Amino acid sequence: MKSKIVILALICVLVSGFTVKAQDQAILIPKPLYWSPVEVDDSTDLFGKAWRFYRDGFTEWAADSLRKLVGLTGFEIKKNNYYIVVANFNNTETPIGMFHGDSDFHDTRLYGLESDSLFYIFITRDETSSSYVSTVAIRKESYFAENLLNFISLFPFISQMKSRIDSEYRTWIDIRRYDVPKKFQENCDISVIVKKDFTDEGFLARARFDNTSLERWSYGIATAVTSVNDVDFIIDNGRIVVKPKPKGDLATFGVVNFHFKPVDTKAKTLATSFHLLGGFRISRTIEPILGAGFGIPLGIIDLHLFAGYSVEFAQVPDDGFEVGQEVARRVDPFKLKIRGKPRYGIELKFP
Repeated sequence: MKSKIVILALICVLVSGFTVKAQDQAILIPKPLYWSPVEVDDSTDLFGKAWRFYRDGFTEWAADSLRKLVGLTGFEIKKNNYYIVVANFNNTETPIGMFHGDSDFHDTRLYGLESDSLFYIFITRDETSSSYVSTVAIRKESYFAENLLNFISLFPFISQMKSRIDSEYRTWIDIRRYDVPKKFQENCDISVIVKKDFTDEGFLARARFDNTSLERWSYGIATAVTSVNDVDFIIDNGRIVVKPKPKGDLATFGVVNFHFKPVDTKAKTLATSFHLLGGFRISRTIEPILGAGFGIPLGIIDLHLFAGYSVEFAQVPDDGFEVGQEVARRVDPFKLKIRGKPRYGIELKFP
């Protein structure tokens, strides 16, 4: 019992340490690329097209025009990087969005960062091409770490140069790159405010981006049955008696899952990921379980089927004792027997 208390205490200390770290925050200052800002000749008026598309509600067409406009600089937009894009159509209409793979322009979800995979792009027809960007990253923990104590409580025991372009479609594009500290790369909230000048009271655009990495770990409650029919030996009124187990031996386990492919804990998918699982029976007796599961789509919840094997620590009469025999109060007539059981059933996985 003391060892269990010590283990639980250590886990509590670790989780509390995670919580303290989750309060870390930093001001991120993006650095301009050596040739930025750059002036381009937008002779096909991509900037104007983007504005009209955006005004008419065709956001993705607008985003496509902005991508082509950035492409005029020779800068390559890589699919796996994240680009916070600010289109300064005018001082009252300056949308902020993001380029990332095939994601929607107004998607604010990030799935983990590298040290140099986050960029800031400011597009304007203002000749000064200036903007002031304030970016704050607040570290947070993963869903797994945040809910570890709640899960434990289930158990009763534990290069280009600037040039001047003579055109009415001159457009300036300022591209900067963030140097994201390691502790903010996996899980953090990124708050961005864009102003034309530091002293401005109002702002052109603002957005909050949720950076939460894909995870391989999750929790679950597994209800399992076994085809093995066993009995328990107990003392009843001073005698050793046989107590049959319920037919089918329905049991509930708290399990931790390891997913072969990382999953998004915030965007419910159709729960089709293969995973390993391991845990303990939610009971006063210790019964570990190992197995493998696979999800089927239900939409609202993640329901998984699984098959595995559990190990039960049972007691049987020791040598010299038999069923029906009377025993003294302080005599222990039992010895340990380890029983393996095939288990299969369903698991409710969360998140």
